Amino acid sequence: MLRFAIVAAFMSAMAFGSVHSLEKGEYYKPSVDEASGVLGTTAAYRRSPCPALNSLANHGYLPRNGQNVTKTGLKDAIMSVYNMGWAAATVQVDAVPDTFSLDYLSTHNMIEHDASLVHADVYYGFDPMTVNSTLAEELFARADDQGMITTRAVAQARKDLAARCESENPECDLGFNEKKNAFLQASLLLLALGEGDAISVGHARSFLVDERIPSDYAKASSPVSVLALAAKTVVLLAESL
Repeated sequence: MLRFAIVAAFMSAMAFGSVHSLEKGEYYKPSVDEASGVLGTTAAYRRSPCPALNSLANHGYLPRNGQNVTKTGLKDAIMSVYNMGWAAATVQVDAVPDTFSLDYLSTHNMIEHDASLVHADVYYGFDPMTVNSTLAEELFARADDQGMITTRAVAQARKDLAARCESENPECDLGFNEKKNAFLQASLLLLALGEGDAISVGHARSFLVDERIPSDYAKASSPVSVLALAAKTVVLLAESL
């Protein structure tokens, strides 16, 4: 038993070293045995409920282990990789400490929230980083004949998920601020990860499930602004009625 533990520790150390020799931009997603998004976890790799940020860590634009992330480093990464505008990026990082681990973002109702597009409600007790495959496939099934998940499809998904939370989750926590946050995140999905008015199923699956930046991903041609996010959020809200 002792010999097995020593061998396992050695293999883990070797794997950890090889991951950290990867160049920035190369992809490595830690296994569920290596990583966790539970607040306060001691796992070797820390992850968040946000696939876009986990993708940045998986590609080395943030620390690959998800630890000792700086506010400045996070802001720089979302601006350079996703072309977030300076003001929009400033708002997004405002609530995080100067240095933190990605699991910190699993604090309920910070960015983690009930009625997520691809994560189970906190009531059900799953690791916040874990993608619910049923929810993901339901979202992808909303694509049109061209394989695009449109603004209206995302809005309807938000509407249906909120209704499900309120009808099935006895501890559904989805007040005004939480709903606003959820629609803002949906805006980011379309404007920063998608093509503005829609996102392809392929890119949505890559970002949301694999937490991988697609090889043919093209960031927005102009920086994603606070105004653009607010406008898209208003459209999503209207389309969800």
